[in-house]
Amino acid sequence: MKNKISIIIPVYNIGKELEKTLNSLIKQTIGIEKLEIIIVNDCSTDDTADIIKKYTDKYDNFIEITLHQNSGLPGKPRNIGLRTATSEFIMFMDHDDCYAEDAMETLYNKITEENADMVFCNFKFVFDDGAAKNISTYKNKPEIKIETIENDTDFLALSPSIWTKMFRRSFILENNILFPEGILAEDLSFFINSLLKANGIIFLNNYYGYYYRIRNTELDKSTIHIRNKKYLYAMILGYIDTYNILIQNKKDKYFPVIFNGHLEYWMKCFVMGDITRSEKIELLNEVAFLFKKLSKFSFNMNESYLLLFNKIKNDEFNDAILISEVSSVFIKKELYLQNQQLKLQKANQDLKKDNQDLKKDNQDLKKVNHSYNDKIQKMETSNSWKLTKPLRIVVSSIKK
Repeated sequence: MKNKISIIIPVYNIGKELEKTLNSLIKQTIGIEKLEIIIVNDCSTDDTADIIKKYTDKYDNFIEITLHQNSGLPGKPRNIGLRTATSEFIMFMDHDDCYAEDAMETLYNKITEENADMVFCNFKFVFDDGAAKNISTYKNKPEIKIETIENDTDFLALSPSIWTKMFRRSFILENNILFPEGILAEDLSFFINSLLKANGIIFLNNYYGYYYRIRNTELDKSTIHIRNKKYLYAMILGYIDTYNILIQNKKDKYFPVIFNGHLEYWMKCFVMGDITRSEKIELLNEVAFLFKKLSKFSFNMNESYLLLFNKIKNDEFNDAILISEVSSVFIKKELYLQNQQLKLQKANQDLKKDNQDLKKDNQDLKKVNHSYNDKIQKMETSNSWKLTKPLRIVVSSIKK
Protein backbone atom coordinates (compact mmCIF):
# COMPACT_ATOMS: atom_id res chain seq x y z
CA MET A 1 0.00 0.00 0.00
CA LYS A 2 1.37 3.43 -0.92
CA ASN A 3 1.99 5.74 2.01
CA LYS A 4 -0.40 8.65 2.33
CA ILE A 5 1.79 11.17 4.17
CA SER A 6 5.55 11.78 4.16
CA ILE A 7 6.94 13.40 7.32
CA ILE A 8 10.37 15.01 6.88
CA ILE A 9 12.52 15.40 10.02
CA PRO A 10 15.95 17.10 9.98
CA VAL A 11 17.93 15.85 12.99
CA TYR A 12 21.19 16.89 14.58
CA ASN A 13 22.72 15.68 17.85
CA ILE A 14 19.36 15.12 19.52
CA GLY A 15 20.09 11.65 20.93
CA LYS A 16 17.39 9.84 22.90
CA GLU A 17 15.01 12.82 22.70
CA LEU A 18 14.41 11.68 19.12
CA GLU A 19 12.66 8.55 20.41
CA LYS A 20 9.76 10.61 21.82
CA THR A 21 9.40 12.35 18.47
CA LEU A 22 9.38 9.14 16.43
CA ASN A 23 7.13 7.33 18.91
CA SER A 24 4.53 10.08 18.51
CA LEU A 25 4.40 9.09 14.82
CA ILE A 26 4.19 5.37 15.55
CA LYS A 27 1.14 6.08 17.75
CA GLN A 28 -0.76 7.97 15.06
CA THR A 29 -4.38 6.87 14.78
CA ILE A 30 -4.17 6.94 10.99
CA GLY A 31 -1.77 3.98 11.25
CA ILE A 32 2.02 4.00 11.03
CA GLU A 33 1.81 1.91 7.83
CA LYS A 34 0.25 4.93 6.07
CA LEU A 35 3.20 7.18 6.88
CA GLU A 36 6.61 7.58 5.28
CA ILE A 37 9.13 8.89 7.83
CA ILE A 38 12.15 10.55 6.21
CA ILE A 39 14.87 11.34 8.74
CA VAL A 40 17.66 13.55 7.43
CA ASN A 41 20.67 13.20 9.73
CA ASP A 42 22.58 16.48 9.41
CA CYS A 43 25.98 14.99 10.24
CA SER A 44 25.26 14.24 13.92
CA THR A 45 28.27 13.43 16.11
CA ASP A 46 26.45 11.84 19.08
CA ASP A 47 24.39 8.63 19.27
CA THR A 48 21.58 10.01 17.07
CA ALA A 49 22.54 7.69 14.17
CA ASP A 50 22.26 4.61 16.43
CA ILE A 51 18.77 5.64 17.53
CA ILE A 52 17.67 6.22 13.93
CA LYS A 53 18.96 2.74 13.03
CA LYS A 54 16.73 1.15 15.68
CA TYR A 55 13.69 2.49 13.84
CA THR A 56 14.88 1.92 10.27
CA ASP A 57 15.71 -1.70 11.17
CA LYS A 58 12.22 -2.24 12.59
CA TYR A 59 10.09 -0.29 10.10
CA ASP A 60 10.42 -0.42 6.31
CA ASN A 61 8.78 3.00 5.98
CA PHE A 62 11.45 4.74 8.11
CA ILE A 63 14.11 6.14 5.79
CA GLU A 64 17.42 7.64 6.87
CA ILE A 65 19.38 10.10 4.73
CA THR A 66 22.81 10.99 6.11
CA LEU A 67 24.55 14.25 5.20
CA HIS A 68 28.33 14.14 5.34
CA GLN A 69 28.72 17.84 6.02
CA ASN A 70 26.64 19.72 8.56
CA SER A 71 24.38 22.27 6.88
CA GLY A 72 23.85 24.19 10.13
CA LEU A 73 20.25 25.14 9.37
CA PRO A 74 17.11 23.13 8.46
CA GLY A 75 16.51 24.46 4.93
CA LYS A 76 18.82 22.04 3.08
CA PRO A 77 17.78 18.87 4.99
CA ARG A 78 14.11 19.70 4.42
CA ASN A 79 14.66 20.18 0.69
CA ILE A 80 16.49 16.84 0.48
CA GLY A 81 13.62 15.18 2.31
CA LEU A 82 11.12 16.86 0.02
CA ARG A 83 12.87 15.49 -3.08
CA THR A 84 12.91 12.02 -1.51
CA ALA A 85 9.23 11.93 -0.46
CA THR A 86 6.84 9.70 -2.39
CA SER A 87 3.50 10.23 -0.60
CA GLU A 88 0.59 12.31 -1.82
CA PHE A 89 0.96 14.71 1.12
CA ILE A 90 3.96 16.06 3.04
CA MET A 91 4.68 17.49 6.46
CA PHE A 92 7.78 18.79 8.22
CA MET A 93 8.64 18.03 11.84
CA ASP A 94 11.31 19.25 14.28
CA HIS A 95 13.47 16.58 15.88
CA ASP A 96 12.47 17.16 19.52
CA ASP A 97 8.71 17.80 19.24
CA CYS A 98 5.64 15.58 19.08
CA TYR A 99 2.30 15.34 17.27
CA ALA A 100 -1.04 14.71 18.92
CA GLU A 101 -2.01 11.09 18.30
CA ASP A 102 -4.81 12.04 15.88
CA ALA A 103 -2.92 14.84 14.11
CA MET A 104 -2.21 13.01 10.85
CA GLU A 105 -5.72 11.61 10.63
CA THR A 106 -7.34 14.98 11.38
CA LEU A 107 -5.30 16.93 8.84
CA TYR A 108 -5.43 14.19 6.20
CA ASN A 109 -9.22 13.85 6.42
CA LYS A 110 -9.67 17.61 6.09
CA ILE A 111 -7.29 18.14 3.15
CA THR A 112 -8.79 15.22 1.19
CA GLU A 113 -12.42 16.07 1.96
CA GLU A 114 -11.93 19.67 0.82
CA ASN A 115 -9.47 18.85 -2.01
CA ALA A 116 -7.24 21.63 -0.68
CA ASP A 117 -3.57 22.38 -1.38
CA MET A 118 -2.75 22.95 2.28
CA VAL A 119 -4.27 22.57 5.73
CA PHE A 120 -2.84 23.51 9.09
CA CYS A 121 -3.67 23.70 12.78
CA ASN A 122 -2.63 25.37 16.02
CA PHE A 123 0.08 24.20 18.40
CA LYS A 124 1.06 24.14 22.06
CA PHE A 125 4.23 25.01 23.92
CA VAL A 126 5.00 22.02 26.14
CA PHE A 127 7.47 22.23 29.03
CA ASP A 128 9.52 19.47 30.65
CA ASP A 129 7.36 19.53 33.78
CA GLY A 130 4.28 18.69 31.70
CA ALA A 131 2.81 22.21 31.66
CA ALA A 132 1.39 23.33 28.31
CA LYS A 133 0.41 26.65 26.77
CA ASN A 134 -1.92 26.97 23.79
CA ILE A 135 -0.56 29.21 21.04
CA SER A 136 -3.33 30.88 19.08
CA THR A 137 -2.84 33.91 16.85
CA TYR A 138 -6.04 34.20 14.88
CA LYS A 139 -9.63 35.32 15.09
CA ASN A 140 -12.11 33.56 17.32
CA LYS A 141 -13.27 31.12 14.64
CA PRO A 142 -13.03 27.32 14.91
CA GLU A 143 -12.21 26.78 11.24
CA ILE A 144 -11.36 29.12 8.38
CA LYS A 145 -11.55 28.00 4.73
CA ILE A 146 -10.48 30.14 1.80
CA GLU A 147 -9.92 29.48 -1.88
CA THR A 148 -6.96 31.84 -2.30
CA ILE A 149 -5.06 34.28 -0.11
CA GLU A 150 -7.06 37.12 -1.66
CA ASN A 151 -10.07 35.91 0.38
CA ASP A 152 -8.36 36.53 3.74
CA THR A 153 -4.98 38.24 3.73
CA ASP A 154 -4.75 37.94 7.54
CA PHE A 155 -3.45 34.42 6.91
CA LEU A 156 -0.18 36.06 5.88
CA ALA A 157 0.33 37.29 9.45
CA LEU A 158 -0.03 33.84 11.01
CA SER A 159 2.95 32.02 12.50
CA PRO A 160 4.94 30.18 9.80
CA SER A 161 5.22 27.15 12.18
CA ILE A 162 5.92 24.85 9.26
CA TRP A 163 5.47 21.74 11.43
CA THR A 164 1.72 22.37 11.83
CA LYS A 165 1.05 22.25 8.09
CA MET A 166 0.18 19.53 5.60
CA PHE A 167 0.75 20.20 1.90
CA ARG A 168 -0.31 18.40 -1.25
CA ARG A 169 3.07 17.29 -2.64
CA SER A 170 2.10 17.80 -6.28
CA PHE A 171 1.23 21.43 -5.48
CA ILE A 172 4.65 22.03 -3.90
CA LEU A 173 6.55 20.37 -6.75
CA GLU A 174 4.58 21.99 -9.56
CA ASN A 175 5.19 25.45 -8.10
CA ASN A 176 8.84 24.67 -7.28
CA ILE A 177 8.39 25.78 -3.66
CA LEU A 178 11.58 25.13 -1.69
CA PHE A 179 13.19 26.27 1.53
CA PRO A 180 15.96 28.83 1.14
CA GLU A 181 19.19 27.22 2.33
CA GLY A 182 21.81 28.58 4.74
CA ILE A 183 19.51 31.23 6.24
CA LEU A 184 16.91 31.59 8.97
CA ALA A 185 13.21 32.46 8.58
CA GLU A 186 13.26 29.75 5.91
CA ASP A 187 9.87 28.55 7.14
CA LEU A 188 8.45 32.06 6.63
CA SER A 189 9.63 32.06 3.02
CA PHE A 190 8.16 28.59 2.36
CA PHE A 191 4.87 29.44 4.09
CA ILE A 192 4.34 32.76 2.28
CA ASN A 193 5.27 31.26 -1.08
CA SER A 194 2.72 28.50 -0.49
CA LEU A 195 -0.04 30.89 0.58
CA LEU A 196 0.44 33.04 -2.51
CA LYS A 197 0.03 30.07 -4.87
CA ALA A 198 -2.38 27.71 -3.10
CA ASN A 199 -5.93 26.93 -4.18
CA GLY A 200 -7.79 25.74 -1.13
CA ILE A 201 -6.34 26.71 2.27
CA ILE A 202 -7.82 25.53 5.58
CA PHE A 203 -6.88 26.57 9.11
CA LEU A 204 -8.19 24.43 11.99
CA ASN A 205 -8.02 27.16 14.59
CA ASN A 206 -9.49 25.14 17.46
CA TYR A 207 -7.38 22.06 16.90
CA TYR A 208 -3.97 21.81 18.62
CA GLY A 209 -2.16 19.03 16.80
CA TYR A 210 1.50 19.82 17.47
CA TYR A 211 3.44 20.00 20.74
CA TYR A 212 6.42 22.34 20.48
CA ARG A 213 8.86 21.49 23.23
CA ILE A 214 10.40 24.19 25.42
CA ARG A 215 13.17 22.81 27.58
CA ASN A 216 12.96 24.13 31.13
CA THR A 217 16.75 24.45 31.24
CA GLU A 218 16.53 26.86 28.30
CA LEU A 219 13.44 28.74 29.43
CA ASP A 220 15.24 31.91 30.48
CA LYS A 221 17.32 31.97 27.29
CA SER A 222 14.29 31.36 25.09
CA THR A 223 12.32 34.08 26.83
CA ILE A 224 15.07 36.68 26.69
CA HIS A 225 15.88 35.96 23.02
CA ILE A 226 19.65 36.18 23.35
CA ARG A 227 20.95 36.13 19.77
CA ASN A 228 24.32 36.80 18.17
CA LYS A 229 25.22 38.63 14.97
CA LYS A 230 25.22 35.45 12.86
CA TYR A 231 21.70 34.57 13.98
CA LEU A 232 20.28 38.06 13.41
CA TYR A 233 21.94 38.33 9.99
CA ALA A 234 20.54 34.92 8.98
CA MET A 235 17.08 36.23 9.93
CA ILE A 236 17.58 39.28 7.71
CA LEU A 237 18.48 37.03 4.77
CA GLY A 238 15.28 35.07 5.36
CA TYR A 239 13.25 38.28 5.38
CA ILE A 240 14.92 39.41 2.17
CA ASP A 241 14.09 36.09 0.52
CA THR A 242 10.44 36.49 1.55
CA TYR A 243 10.42 40.07 0.26
CA ASN A 244 11.79 38.89 -3.08
CA ILE A 245 8.99 36.31 -3.30
CA LEU A 246 6.46 39.13 -2.92
CA ILE A 247 8.17 41.11 -5.68
CA GLN A 248 8.34 38.11 -8.01
CA ASN A 249 4.64 37.40 -7.51
CA LYS A 250 3.72 41.10 -7.79
CA LYS A 251 2.24 41.01 -4.28
CA ASP A 252 4.17 43.93 -2.81
CA LYS A 253 0.93 45.17 -1.23
CA TYR A 254 1.12 42.33 1.33
CA PHE A 255 4.41 43.60 2.75
CA PRO A 256 2.97 45.25 5.91
CA VAL A 257 0.73 42.29 6.77
CA ILE A 258 3.76 39.99 6.80
CA PHE A 259 6.55 42.20 8.08
CA ASN A 260 4.87 44.22 10.81
CA GLY A 261 5.18 41.38 13.33
CA HIS A 262 8.46 39.98 12.02
CA LEU A 263 10.35 43.29 12.14
CA GLU A 264 9.05 43.87 15.65
CA TYR A 265 10.35 40.42 16.60
CA TRP A 266 13.71 41.20 14.95
CA MET A 267 14.01 44.39 17.00
CA LYS A 268 13.33 42.40 20.17
CA CYS A 269 16.14 40.00 19.28
CA PHE A 270 18.36 42.95 18.38
CA VAL A 271 17.74 44.64 21.73
CA MET A 272 18.48 41.48 23.70
CA GLY A 273 21.25 40.23 21.42
CA ASP A 274 24.80 39.45 22.48
CA ILE A 275 26.26 41.83 19.89
CA THR A 276 29.00 44.46 19.86
CA ARG A 277 28.31 48.03 18.73
CA SER A 278 30.22 47.58 15.47
CA GLU A 279 28.22 44.41 14.74
CA LYS A 280 25.00 46.30 15.43
CA ILE A 281 25.96 48.94 12.88
CA GLU A 282 26.59 46.23 10.27
CA LEU A 283 23.22 44.61 10.96
CA LEU A 284 21.32 47.87 10.83
CA ASN A 285 22.89 48.72 7.49
CA GLU A 286 21.57 45.43 6.10
CA VAL A 287 18.05 45.59 7.53
CA ALA A 288 17.21 49.32 7.36
CA PHE A 289 15.68 49.13 3.86
CA LEU A 290 12.95 46.81 5.18
CA PHE A 291 12.08 49.36 7.88
CA LYS A 292 11.94 52.09 5.25
CA LYS A 293 9.66 49.93 3.15
CA LEU A 294 7.27 49.24 6.03
CA SER A 295 7.12 52.93 6.96
CA LYS A 296 5.44 53.64 3.61
CA PHE A 297 2.41 51.61 4.66
CA SER A 298 -0.10 51.88 7.45
CA PHE A 299 0.94 49.45 10.20
CA ASN A 300 0.42 48.71 13.88
CA MET A 301 3.37 48.20 16.20
CA ASN A 302 3.97 47.92 19.92
CA GLU A 303 4.60 51.45 21.19
CA SER A 304 7.72 50.34 23.08
CA TYR A 305 9.41 49.64 19.72
CA LEU A 306 8.20 52.66 17.72
CA LEU A 307 11.08 54.94 18.70
CA LEU A 308 13.66 52.30 17.80
CA PHE A 309 11.80 51.59 14.55
CA ASN A 310 11.94 55.27 13.55
CA LYS A 311 15.63 55.57 14.36
CA ILE A 312 16.46 52.55 12.18
CA LYS A 313 14.19 53.79 9.40
CA ASN A 314 15.93 57.19 9.41
CA ASP A 315 19.46 55.67 9.43
CA GLU A 316 20.11 57.15 12.88
CA PHE A 317 22.00 54.07 13.91
CA ASN A 318 23.95 55.47 16.87
CA ASP A 319 20.70 56.63 18.45
CA ALA A 320 19.14 53.25 17.65
CA ILE A 321 21.98 51.46 19.44
CA LEU A 322 21.67 53.73 22.47
CA ILE A 323 17.92 53.06 22.64
CA SER A 324 18.54 49.32 22.31
CA GLU A 325 21.03 49.37 25.19
CA VAL A 326 18.68 51.28 27.49
CA SER A 327 15.75 49.08 26.50
CA SER A 328 17.80 45.96 27.17
CA VAL A 329 18.27 46.91 30.83
CA PHE A 330 14.55 47.40 31.40
CA ILE A 331 13.50 44.32 29.42
CA LYS A 332 15.98 42.07 31.22
CA LYS A 333 14.69 43.34 34.56
CA GLU A 334 11.09 42.81 33.45
CA LEU A 335 11.84 39.30 32.20
CA TYR A 336 13.70 38.47 35.40
CA LEU A 337 10.67 39.51 37.45
CA GLN A 338 8.37 37.53 35.14
CA ASN A 339 10.53 34.43 35.53
CA GLN A 340 10.60 34.85 39.31
CA GLN A 341 6.82 35.14 39.27
CA LEU A 342 6.55 31.95 37.18
CA LYS A 343 8.80 30.12 39.62
CA LEU A 344 6.70 31.36 42.54
CA GLN A 345 3.51 30.26 40.81
CA LYS A 346 5.09 26.85 40.17
CA ALA A 347 6.09 26.57 43.84
CA ASN A 348 2.54 27.47 44.91
CA GLN A 349 1.10 24.89 42.53
CA ASP A 350 3.44 22.24 43.95
CA LEU A 351 2.43 23.22 47.49
CA LYS A 352 -1.27 22.97 46.60
CA LYS A 353 -0.67 19.56 45.08
CA ASP A 354 1.17 18.41 48.21
CA ASN A 355 -1.73 19.64 50.36
CA GLN A 356 -4.21 17.83 48.12
CA ASP A 357 -2.17 14.64 48.36
CA LEU A 358 -2.01 14.98 52.15
CA LYS A 359 -5.75 15.56 52.36
CA LYS A 360 -6.37 12.48 50.21
CA ASP A 361 -4.04 10.41 52.43
CA ASN A 362 -5.99 11.54 55.52
CA GLN A 363 -9.28 10.63 53.85
CA ASP A 364 -7.92 7.21 52.92
CA LEU A 365 -6.73 6.69 56.50
CA LYS A 366 -10.16 7.59 57.87
CA LYS A 367 -11.75 5.09 55.49
CA VAL A 368 -9.37 2.38 56.68
CA ASN A 369 -10.08 3.16 60.34
CA HIS A 370 -13.81 3.18 59.70
CA SER A 371 -13.55 -0.19 57.98
CA TYR A 372 -11.61 -1.64 60.91
CA ASN A 373 -14.17 -0.30 63.40
CA ASP A 374 -17.04 -1.84 61.42
CA LYS A 375 -15.31 -5.20 61.32
CA ILE A 376 -14.57 -5.10 65.04
CA GLN A 377 -18.17 -4.19 65.89
CA LYS A 378 -19.42 -7.07 63.79
CA MET A 379 -17.05 -9.44 65.54
CA GLU A 380 -18.12 -8.22 68.98
CA THR A 381 -21.81 -8.70 68.25
CA SER A 382 -21.44 -12.06 66.53
CA ASN A 383 -22.88 -15.00 68.48
CA SER A 384 -20.34 -17.35 66.96
CA TRP A 385 -17.32 -15.36 68.05
CA LYS A 386 -16.29 -14.25 71.53
CA LEU A 387 -13.36 -12.07 72.41
CA THR A 388 -10.89 -13.30 74.94
CA LYS A 389 -9.72 -10.73 77.49
CA PRO A 390 -6.33 -10.12 75.82
CA LEU A 391 -8.00 -9.71 72.40
CA ARG A 392 -10.57 -7.27 73.84
CA ILE A 393 -7.72 -5.13 75.08
CA VAL A 394 -6.16 -5.11 71.57
CA VAL A 395 -9.51 -4.33 69.95
CA SER A 396 -10.15 -1.54 72.38
CA SER A 397 -6.79 0.06 71.61
CA ILE A 398 -7.48 -0.17 67.84
CA LYS A 399 -10.84 1.52 68.23
CA LYS A 400 -9.23 4.36 70.14
